[in-house]
Amino acid sequence: MTMKAVLLFLLAAGWALHTGTALECYFCRGNTNGANCRSIQNCTREETQCQTERINAVGLLTIFNKGCSVNCKEEFKDYLVGKKNVTCCSTNLCNVSGTQALSSVSVILALITTLGGLLVWGSGQL
Repeated sequence: MTMKAVLLFLLAAGWALHTGTALECYFCRGNTNGANCRSIQNCTREETQCQTERINAVGLLTIFNKGCSVNCKEEFKDYLVGKKNVTCCSTNLCNVSGTQALSSVSVILALITTLGGLLVWGSGQL
């Protein structure tokens, strides 16, 4: 075996054994201010999403629960005495706000689409 082959094998083995980094989510339980949920939780390998649960009781009190989730399901329920809203996301610290945050890629794509439309519209006006 040549030195190149050995190095290539070691590189491939190291890459295959690389565990990667765990997802990080903001974490809090029973917090009445979603912006104050700034503790960071390292998720397990099975926890692949961040979850934000917002419970509003009769419009008087809002409670936030945030953290890692194994099987997050987005939902909105309107009860007689309040509302429950659950949002899910899957990038590091994406559950920063009370609702799902827009990713920077989504914002950039929206800007490019808008600018492209304006350019096409503007060229037709000349």
